[in-house]
Amino acid sequence: MSSHKEIGGYMELESYGAATYHKGSVLLNSGRNALKYIIRAYDIKKLFIPYYTCPVVWEVVKEESCELLFYDINSDFMPTQKLPEGAFILVNDYFGVCSENIDKLADLYENMIVDNAQSFYSKPKGIGSFYSPRKFFGLPDGGLLYCEKRLNQSFEKDVSHNKVSHLLKRHDLGPSNGYKAFIKNEDSFVNQPIREMSDLTKALMGNISYEKAREARCANFENLHKHLVTINELKLSSNYICPLCYPLLLKQKGVRDDLNVSKIYTPQYWNGIEAVAPVNSYSSYISEHLIPLPIDQRYTVEDMKVVLEVLYASI
Repeated sequence: MSSHKEIGGYMELESYGAATYHKGSVLLNSGRNALKYIIRAYDIKKLFIPYYTCPVVWEVVKEESCELLFYDINSDFMPTQKLPEGAFILVNDYFGVCSENIDKLADLYENMIVDNAQSFYSKPKGIGSFYSPRKFFGLPDGGLLYCEKRLNQSFEKDVSHNKVSHLLKRHDLGPSNGYKAFIKNEDSFVNQPIREMSDLTKALMGNISYEKAREARCANFENLHKHLVTINELKLSSNYICPLCYPLLLKQKGVRDDLNVSKIYTPQYWNGIEAVAPVNSYSSYISEHLIPLPIDQRYTVEDMKVVLEVLYASI
């Protein structure tokens, strides 16, 4: 039997083989497993995390038998309390617009871990940084990791051919028809072991025009900010690298529902934090009232005009 690779047969998906944006990162199967890797590498027994973060993070910390300690944030997305010296703390680059905060916190906390799930283009900081590229691009899975310490073990390679139906359905049939498949794929990440990123996800990442995507996001962000800066409760810094969304904070309720009815879909960051965050905390307030407007590379200035028209009709 021949030992060389299979040659010929039907055509496969094209891959241009470009390097991933984060050269030198560890390529894993998900962002949550990148956090698991960091916890194991540093043998972390206690971890401070913000109330205002994805509940998936709590699950990861608990799965690793690590004690979960919470802190609140203020309107500048900075911790409201001074955390213990030498403690391991997790901080978020919220919406991809909080890089200045990360720089400040890096000077205060030597054991800082950065959740860059919402800030794909940011440089790594602290003892570990992790990324979830599927938040920015049409990918089935994948996580990128920078960690000063490395685990002395290898991981089985993942497969992703069974995780792309939501992407294919959206392409052919639109987002509504692919939503159930999307939720099913999201659920598949629960309790998934750490694995090496699949060959399919690597190939798809090699086809992404990273700079073009970044430019489109920044242009759409600036366009919305120009029109919404006077009504947005958030004071957004102009010193950002590339946003995930345009975070609009309004006291008025019902705006998200009006947008959804008009087929402008906005998630809530994050369902479930009311279980841990104090009722009167800023974390609870922003979770209830923040509307993350879509600005990604699929859209143009004309699309942003539609968003603004529907938004102004609602408020």
